[in-house]
Amino acid sequence: MEYKKYDFNSYNLHTIKTDKFKTVRMEIIFSREVEKEKMPLFTFLADLLTDSSKQYKRRKDIAIRLEELYKANFYGVTNKVGNLFTTTFVLEFIDPEYINEKNYLEEVLSFAFKIINNPNVKNKEFDITNFNIVMNRFKQEIESVKENSDKLAIINALKTMDDTSPSSYKVLGDLEDLENITPSSLYDAYLDLFNHSNCDVFLIGNLNMDDASIIIKNNFKNRVIKLSKPNLIVNNKVVKKVKVKNDKANFLQSTLVMIYNIRNLDKYDRNISFHVFNYILGAGGLSSKLYKNLRNDNSLCYSVRSMYLKYDELLIILVSLDQKNVKKAENLIKKSIDEMIKCNYSEETIEDAKKNLIFSLKMGLDNNVSILNNYVFHVFDELPLIEDRIKYINKVEKKDLKKCADSLVLNTEYIQWSGDNNEWD
Repeated sequence: MEYKKYDFNSYNLHTIKTDKFKTVRMEIIFSREVEKEKMPLFTFLADLLTDSSKQYKRRKDIAIRLEELYKANFYGVTNKVGNLFTTTFVLEFIDPEYINEKNYLEEVLSFAFKIINNPNVKNKEFDITNFNIVMNRFKQEIESVKENSDKLAIINALKTMDDTSPSSYKVLGDLEDLENITPSSLYDAYLDLFNHSNCDVFLIGNLNMDDASIIIKNNFKNRVIKLSKPNLIVNNKVVKKVKVKNDKANFLQSTLVMIYNIRNLDKYDRNISFHVFNYILGAGGLSSKLYKNLRNDNSLCYSVRSMYLKYDELLIILVSLDQKNVKKAENLIKKSIDEMIKCNYSEETIEDAKKNLIFSLKMGLDNNVSILNNYVFHVFDELPLIEDRIKYINKVEKKDLKKCADSLVLNTEYIQWSGDNNEWD
């Protein structure tokens, strides 16, 4: 793979040339620090902008044009990672080498910029018909969260931890946030997105990247001077007293969420060592310590796993279980953490974790989305590239994992229970 950066003053183009894939992927990424009230607007906007434009008035018109471009795919998506919020427009298309049309590359690349630069707007308002379609779609999406016990429990646990922390914010917000969006406020958000965000374009495929860069430069006239890089890390404060809350919900089983702060780790430990630690603790499925202690040895739960939120500096442990087992499960989780602090696991366990993580990374080398995403965070936060991460993981030792275990401080215990009372058994 060959990486190259083109500086176009108001944005950077990052190209990754590789002949491993028969498709090409481009991501136009607008990035900024998290702002709670703006995330629902930008999420709505990302969807609406790719549904219609001045030239293509309906979603059907865009679909027809994408078919003409040999089944290209174009969509918008938003994402929150720590304190970073991104609004991304993704274009996927067949490598022009397999298309017998001279101007295909220019037509397909320019299509994306024509759409986002020419929204379906009149009198500073987005078209109401397309607006209502997206509004109804997102209302259903917000309502559907109530049917997902794990997702709902994590949302409420993070709010319990600190409802003013960016870690607790939802990219789509609540129904009230959605209903406050109007066609005119969305147009203001469109101007805000372009005028007050950093912009980077990433392109991966087997193209003549110099030729592609000229096409992109000619078609994308971004209007903002580059801003300072946002800080990705959320400073979630350690508490003196653990926060405890329980709520009732309409599910057949209860859900226990325990949130730990991760303190005083350097970038190497955050990027490398903690992934090995987390695999051994609870991300390694049937082989993990949590699975063994809670399910294998005590048959306490239906499922258990740990999730590492690197840029939030949080570890979340999630357990689905019967309400009567909550207190025992809580104690066994603490016991598992204590065993990790005491390095109560074998060298074979470490090697197994490293082997499985490396296998997953190598699988990522066969996926253009994974490769591109790695380069995104390599640019945004100096995340080592996949090949380097594999080398670093191989060097992880027990002392590194103990450092990760020692960094944990319990912050919040949240139970979403099903039953006739709200007491912990």
